[in-house]
Amino acid sequence: MSTAARKRIWYWDILRISAVLCLVLRHISTASFDFVEPLGAKWWVFNAYGSLVAWMVPVYLMLSGASFLDPNKKVTIKTIWARNIWHMFVAFAAWSILYALYNHLSGQDTHTSIVEMLFTGHFHLWFLPMIMGIYMLLPVFRLASKTIKGTAYVFFASLVLSVTFPMLQDLGWMPDAELITGMNNVGFISSHVCFFFAGWLFHKMDLNKKQRYLLYSLAILATVAVFMGTWQLTIRDGAHNEDMQSDSNLLTGIQGIALFVLIKELCREKEFSIQTQNALRFYSSLTFGVYLVHVMLIALLDRFGFSPITYNACWMIPLSFCFVTPLSFLITWALRKIPLVGKFIT
Repeated sequence: MSTAARKRIWYWDILRISAVLCLVLRHISTASFDFVEPLGAKWWVFNAYGSLVAWMVPVYLMLSGASFLDPNKKVTIKTIWARNIWHMFVAFAAWSILYALYNHLSGQDTHTSIVEMLFTGHFHLWFLPMIMGIYMLLPVFRLASKTIKGTAYVFFASLVLSVTFPMLQDLGWMPDAELITGMNNVGFISSHVCFFFAGWLFHKMDLNKKQRYLLYSLAILATVAVFMGTWQLTIRDGAHNEDMQSDSNLLTGIQGIALFVLIKELCREKEFSIQTQNALRFYSSLTFGVYLVHVMLIALLDRFGFSPITYNACWMIPLSFCFVTPLSFLITWALRKIPLVGKFIT
């Protein structure tokens, strides 16, 4: 592999760090959605925060796709299973045990058995089995990504069939919805596969200035639409409806793709200082652990009464964020120091 091919792509690190920061902010702000009055004052604050940061999962998937779908990267079935899938499996098992024990011992969930908690995992751990499924299919996916045309075909096909159609179903705009029920779960045209391919496509493909500004404008409109759509669907259902903030939504996908392209363009030809490179490398290496641990810290804050429900959400959300985020990085750093197991559970 050439030196150029091995050169670190810094905008990926910036996106990875940005995504985990917004993930923490989203879980702090939206975890309480179901515990406040729909359309009440706190609900609007939660909706505003949630709409602004709903793009994290598409960006995570784009970063994975941009790396793994590169035809020049050596990816073997043995490596996929021994390194990537095994890492995700160990992390899922370890953190499912920890969260199950916490939920049981704290009395947070007394209705679900520990065994069931172990198999289903905590709510935010759903990403790990999903990404393991994508890794299992990597040898097949890489056949399509050998050319930009093949990558674009899978992206646009899945964008229509498993991102756009389900969103229209959620809105009630799709007639005869039973015809496409379950479309979102079909392997090749899964919404998550869509954004996985989008990563490699938009990493390799350079948009001109007019196309980029059109994309950025669509992202702004999409953010407004996520906010307004959450409001309208909540009115329609008479209860909180978070479908428009879903990770498999067309609107959040547009947000994620636009941000991916924006950071890519801002970092184009940019030279970072050695100190900045070291910081980006360090914090980027801890993001997976932050994803795993931050929900525990949010739950502990809530247990002691420090939550956006108890206090004014406008200032409690950023205050909680300033507590949970650095502590999550610190705990992850400490866990990685554990011999043998640290690198597998973070």
